[in-house]
Amino acid sequence: MKVVRKIALGIILIFLLMVWSGIVRNVTLGEKTMGLLTQPIKVFSEGVSNMKKAYTYIFKAPDYYIKTKDQDTLNINKLNYNLYGLYSYRQGDAFNIELKNFKDNSLKHEWKVPIDKLSEHYKVDGNDRLYPATLMPNLDIIVSCNERPGLLRMDASSKEKWFNEDFIFHHAMNRDSLGNMWIPAVKHENGVIVPMKVELEGHVTDYRDDLIVSVDVNTGKTLYSKSLTDIFLENNLDYLINKSPYVNDPFHLNDIQPVLESTPYFKEGDLFLSFRSPSLVIQYRPKTNKVVKVLEGPFTFQHDVDIISPNSIAILNNNSIVTKVTYDEIEFKPTNQSVNRKINHSNVLIYNFEEDSYSPVYEDVFLEHDIFTGAEGLYRIFPNGDMFFEEQGSGILWVINQYGVVLKTTLKSDIEGYHYLPNWTTTYLDDELQSLN
Repeated sequence: MKVVRKIALGIILIFLLMVWSGIVRNVTLGEKTMGLLTQPIKVFSEGVSNMKKAYTYIFKAPDYYIKTKDQDTLNINKLNYNLYGLYSYRQGDAFNIELKNFKDNSLKHEWKVPIDKLSEHYKVDGNDRLYPATLMPNLDIIVSCNERPGLLRMDASSKEKWFNEDFIFHHAMNRDSLGNMWIPAVKHENGVIVPMKVELEGHVTDYRDDLIVSVDVNTGKTLYSKSLTDIFLENNLDYLINKSPYVNDPFHLNDIQPVLESTPYFKEGDLFLSFRSPSLVIQYRPKTNKVVKVLEGPFTFQHDVDIISPNSIAILNNNSIVTKVTYDEIEFKPTNQSVNRKINHSNVLIYNFEEDSYSPVYEDVFLEHDIFTGAEGLYRIFPNGDMFFEEQGSGILWVINQYGVVLKTTLKSDIEGYHYLPNWTTTYLDDELQSLN
């Protein structure tokens, strides 16, 4: 008899649980079938979720902080020259930009972009962060907010000079020989991306179409914009779009590097465009709307293309493995065959146009210190041969050369055990800073 009672009680409890689950589901979906009890039920049902959020807020730093590993608590600093870094970081509702000399850690200048200034133009959420800042004469800076409408120029006192909200601007910005700024962008309406459409096997899918955009740095006016879809179609390169593993983000443009001087291999005004999704770099000539060269080299998810000589460019090879491609389930026989495809380091590759060859720079140092960022990141090779490298995923800033590590540091934060997430640090040498005065 006791067993029957227990079974009956179990059935009743399961039934009540089903009823409660149904009520909670309806309330969560916005229905008001419970009348005055609707709101109390909603509050009660969200109790666990709210406790989890509170725990996360109190005991875990936001995503724009990075937990400092034991091996990264000890800095290395062998710099014998002044190296200035212009970087941004998020601190609660404040967006801060600093110019610091990494040689002696002295702060040269700082700018404040409070949330109320940004929210004049759009609603700021918890994941927003400033993207690279570029230093202008008289300590003006130009900066964009990641995946949000607008490009902002401020003076040395953080006063806004102009704000271009024509597009959602993102990733790296670089100036051309005329002084205009080139930056990747996306069309938007009230902050929401305006997509293109593609038909795949009878299904119509929206996708993000990046643009190349040129902006006048003095007025903030948009001077030029061109759709990547149009560039690829007009150059009969639509097959390259299909190589991306991301149907809804087939380009993911992350760098536009203008050519400043003509050489036998590129002309002033050409643009080197880096596309993360299809692991592709192209040389594009806006004056004639022609793709001059397509590079599909030994790199994956690459960022930051620089021109380093009259016949060569350098590419930050993130060296990531594509993980978002999905396939229908396939039946396999059991097997013991395996191949070790572990990747533990990124690198920088130099492409030589004359020899049509790639060669890594300081590969041994990247390997020895496991320098790796799966996404984002940037580098710069200085005239003395040293290389600055932002290991963005880990938040570590490096300067390396053929002899090893010259600088290894992080951006110390206001939370013990964490450092700030760097956001595309721009570097300057003494003569470069002096030229901006």
